[in-house]
Amino acid sequence: MAGTRVSYQDMMTPLFLHPSDNVASIQVDKLQGSSDYRAWRRSMEINLSSKRKLGFVTGTVSIPTDDVAKAEMWETCNNMVIAWLTANVSPTIKKLIMYMSSAKDIWFNLEKRFSLTNGSRKYKLNRDVFELKQNSDSITEYYTAMKSIWEELDSLNLLPTVTSTTADVLKLLEVINLQKEESRLFQFLNGLDEQYNTHRSNLLMQIPLPTVETACDTLEQEEAQRSLLSSNINKPSVDLMAMYSKHNPDRNMTCNVCGAKGLSSTKCWQVIGYPRWHAKHGTPGGTLNNSRRALQQQIPDGTDLNQILHQEWLPMFI
Repeated sequence: MAGTRVSYQDMMTPLFLHPSDNVASIQVDKLQGSSDYRAWRRSMEINLSSKRKLGFVTGTVSIPTDDVAKAEMWETCNNMVIAWLTANVSPTIKKLIMYMSSAKDIWFNLEKRFSLTNGSRKYKLNRDVFELKQNSDSITEYYTAMKSIWEELDSLNLLPTVTSTTADVLKLLEVINLQKEESRLFQFLNGLDEQYNTHRSNLLMQIPLPTVETACDTLEQEEAQRSLLSSNINKPSVDLMAMYSKHNPDRNMTCNVCGAKGLSSTKCWQVIGYPRWHAKHGTPGGTLNNSRRALQQQIPDGTDLNQILHQEWLPMFI
């Protein structure tokens, strides 16, 4: 790179290291062993590729032999990649690769040590997807767990590239994709909780069968409705007596004229007069006779008629 000015072409080369690049520039889940190696490797490949440094671990970017300055730049980048690799493995694995001087050697050493053969890995993944159950997880969580297994299986089952397409080839690919979609739908529905049995049957009766994404979307909507209904059912019921008491400010008072509870003497009929429908209407004081007997037949036994007659809602009949 000439002078202190960095051109666009210089930045596009694998030997360019941005001033902000440091050990913490790449952070993924630390490699623990064979169980998480494939996911770790994929994450590292994406991050290294974004910084144009993937060639340092694959061996496609080798140290220049005809330019001392570029050789020094290569060493700097190689050491940075080593730092990224060692920072994203467990302490135990870090001890195994600490003294290796080439990012490529570290990469292939990890591949040799932790990569399972395709046959063993395929068997484990197929067993995992068969045994995976919802187990009260949300539909989204269950689908995400299953989809991650499918995607890894796809990476192990790469089909050869088709260079020339014909109508027959396109038809064959369409049938293969349809069969794969059906297989995934069956796997997804198989692991659902029993509460979705009815919806599982409804989905399987559709012609044509829905995709697994459509089935997931349908079940998520059902899950949301159930959650909403459950929250409404669990709400405490309204206490009708509390509502009545709220609108009766005299509920804690006792009339000092007739002795009735729940009203003040200023609202007592013996003080303010009886309503028009009452037998004593127009006469002060007195007892309730004909109206008392008529109302007594309409209320439950044991109810305090005197208190009911004095409630505030009865004036609506006046």
